[in-house]
Amino acid sequence: MRISLGRVRVRRRPDLESAQALSLLEATLESTADGILVVSTDGKITRFNQQFIRMWRIPPDVAESRDDERALAHAVEQLKDPEGFLKRVQELYNDPIAESFDVLHFKDGRIFERSSKPQIVDGEPVGRVWSFRDVTERNRLDDLKDNLLTAVSHELRTPLTAIVGFSSTLERWGVTMSDDDVADLYKRLSNNAKKLQRLVGDLLDFDRLARSLVEPKRERTDLGDLVTSIARESEQITGRHIRVAADDVVVSVDAAKVERIVENLIINAARHTAPETPVWVRVRAREDGCLIIVDDAGPGVPDDLKEIIFEPFKQGPTTTPESPGVGIGLSLVARFAALHGGHAWVQDRPGGGSSFRVFLRDEHPTVDLRDAELSNTTSTARA
Repeated sequence: MRISLGRVRVRRRPDLESAQALSLLEATLESTADGILVVSTDGKITRFNQQFIRMWRIPPDVAESRDDERALAHAVEQLKDPEGFLKRVQELYNDPIAESFDVLHFKDGRIFERSSKPQIVDGEPVGRVWSFRDVTERNRLDDLKDNLLTAVSHELRTPLTAIVGFSSTLERWGVTMSDDDVADLYKRLSNNAKKLQRLVGDLLDFDRLARSLVEPKRERTDLGDLVTSIARESEQITGRHIRVAADDVVVSVDAAKVERIVENLIINAARHTAPETPVWVRVRAREDGCLIIVDDAGPGVPDDLKEIIFEPFKQGPTTTPESPGVGIGLSLVARFAALHGGHAWVQDRPGGGSSFRVFLRDEHPTVDLRDAELSNTTSTARA
């Protein structure tokens, strides 16, 4: 009896080992982030993981059929170059020991890396293993990085070149220049230094916001006075005359963040409009906060860009090569608004142009709507 049991155990050990090996294979296939497909030499699907089904959006009936031709037919409908895809598949099936790597582009914008190796058993090819990796997000981030580096290098170079040029002129000819000319160069030096300071500040703020390291430091602030002051400073930087109309509204906000909001909106208006285009800044009281409005009489924002224009690194259609921007100014506007429990949006301005609007929620609202309505009818432009 003991011998008989021993024989049973000996016979079952290979079965147990096979089950363990199969379990390990299944667990490995399902734990990878790549989509895996294994096809036999006669065109039958022998193995796949659920990630493959999800990535290729394979219908259940196609997956259950394990028919490679049906899977291929479903796949090619999604690709930009179906002929090239099928040609490469056929080439590999005709050369069962070949290895390959290529990139697939989908009609919906997705990008997959595809690699393939033969499945070898006892030195003979019995099938082919396909591996698919979704690199859409990685490629998007690479493109964003390249665009950011290009834009930042341009934005840095322009004021740096001006600063070097003006300072060299002062160093060489300052003693012989008139007081007015010297004062003009100093003003230009200051404006270009402020551009650099603003750019570096935007980049640092964007990084801190991305890592959730920014909290608003609220204090009661006369928003009309603050916005008027920012607009006057922005006139020197942009060379524009900015018309300001502000209600008398005191709210609890982070003044430094509001300053960045208004600066970026004014600079955005100046960047996307001709030099003589009017720009208006308004501040309006609301029951639970305040509304900041920056209008321009430029070409406006197309409807299909009104939402995505507040995303990082998005550029409007009127961006010029001479002043491309970095593409994070409006993103910062939206994020600073969100820090205040508000939001930012853009709409068409009556009569043409754009109307960028930012609502900031007051931490402790005290505005009386009747006072706000009265203020709306009596507010005048603050010159």
